[in-house]
Amino acid sequence: MKRYIPHRIKIRLHLIRRLWSDIQKGHYYDYAKQVDAETSLKNALQLKQELKPNEAKMHNLLIAIKRIESIQINPNEIFSFWNAVGNPNTKNGFVNSRSIVGGVLQDSVGGGLCQLSGLIYYLSLKANLEILERHSHSMDIYTAETRFAPLGSDATVAYGYKDLRIRNKLNYPIRFKFSVLENDIIINLMYTSLIDGNKVEFEEKIIGENLVEVYTSINNEQVATSKYIKLIPQ
Repeated sequence: MKRYIPHRIKIRLHLIRRLWSDIQKGHYYDYAKQVDAETSLKNALQLKQELKPNEAKMHNLLIAIKRIESIQINPNEIFSFWNAVGNPNTKNGFVNSRSIVGGVLQDSVGGGLCQLSGLIYYLSLKANLEILERHSHSMDIYTAETRFAPLGSDATVAYGYKDLRIRNKLNYPIRFKFSVLENDIIINLMYTSLIDGNKVEFEEKIIGENLVEVYTSINNEQVATSKYIKLIPQ
């Protein structure tokens, strides 16, 4: 008979494993931190997406955005989505919204945050930042008509289990800034110098009746492969 382990204990165990892995890799002291004052980062590389908002999702996004915008990523420092946002629980103000959990579409506390992590991932590809950790969703729940971001540009996050981690390979500090409009969300990568944005492409290939593979290329060089189960036939 298997012993039941409470979810909070499982998360804590995973966090301990991640901490030990960070120490072994030498990442422990490299994570970007909050800064009190705004710095003179006036240039911006920008990306815009349709938001498809609801009240709960908007609530969660605004909490997370405030925390992400307080982080300055200096050269060679690492941005961690969960280090910035913290535990997305009710104690920290998050509410139930739609997300994919264990391959099932359902409501969960902190739901909707994956749009932020996906935007950060996509913009980081354009800015030539180093992707240390990124996970694609297991399922594709959209059609060509309802899709708001290219398939393959997503980055799912699950506290304690899956993170989005990016290293600043540039020679100057950077910060992520957001503008939330009525039906759209804009992410800006703020910096002091000029960034020539990379050409980022996502090529889909059907490899089964309900399975698709997406090849991500930067300036015509393949850098990642993602696989999805399609829930809705095209």
